Amino acid sequence: MRSRSGFDEVRIARFRKEGRGLGHGDKYKPWLTIRDVPSQGRSHRLLGVVTGRIHHLLSDIELGAFLIYDFRDDMQDIREQFPLDVEVTRRISQEIGIRHPVDVRSRTELVQTTDFLLDLQRGDRIVTLARTVKPSEALNDPRTVEKLEIERRYWTSRGVDWGIVTERDLPPILLSNLKFLQGCASLEDLEQSYPGLYQERATLVDGALAQHPDLNLQEFSRRIDNLLSMKPGEALLLVKHLLAIKVWRTDMEQPITETTVMSAFWREPASAARRVQ
Repeated sequence: MRSRSGFDEVRIARFRKEGRGLGHGDKYKPWLTIRDVPSQGRSHRLLGVVTGRIHHLLSDIELGAFLIYDFRDDMQDIREQFPLDVEVTRRISQEIGIRHPVDVRSRTELVQTTDFLLDLQRGDRIVTLARTVKPSEALNDPRTVEKLEIERRYWTSRGVDWGIVTERDLPPILLSNLKFLQGCASLEDLEQSYPGLYQERATLVDGALAQHPDLNLQEFSRRIDNLLSMKPGEALLLVKHLLAIKVWRTDMEQPITETTVMSAFWREPASAARRVQ
């Protein structure tokens, strides 16, 4: 849910015609993109490993939450900026005596959004969670709390677990590690002399893991760069790639640094690894 301006019935109708808020996986279109609203801090466009599509994240806190969700083994789908049915939010606002959000210029009723709608695998069934992302200080604003109450009641009435995520809920070491791996799941955008070159090199890096358990990450990367006649830093990029797609695993609650010993990494069975094309 986010404050925004410049919306009227024409623009909302256009969004609906474009299919925003519809679809799943790589076919989903968020109701809002980074071009549609002012961001709270920096905005981000990021390729998701789970969905294989570009996600639109409107703040640094949203980015942090997304990185954690996208890395979860049980995550099946992530839909950001998910629109709520305005007829339902209007009814809720009337029932509890809260002003429905409107555009400050046109006075048009806004389509409220939930920052993340998440589908998780729980045994043999899919469970959906709704999460809104806010800076902790924003929860001191009475109007923000009112709009959150509309959102909470909306999802509760649908039997969907709803919750608020703030910067305090993002484990700092895990988040630091995920930012270290950010953008490394795909190798397709790298300049290469022929298609598949870096996938071949990633396979060679993967094979070298068991041969150098006592080297630290910096030493290992330098040695592999030399052995494969690669540019400095390319082996480290491929290490990040193998971790990002979970061919390699490590304890993500421990910091990954240049002094991390290679024995801290292990191979994941091929069936459990994720691959981004």
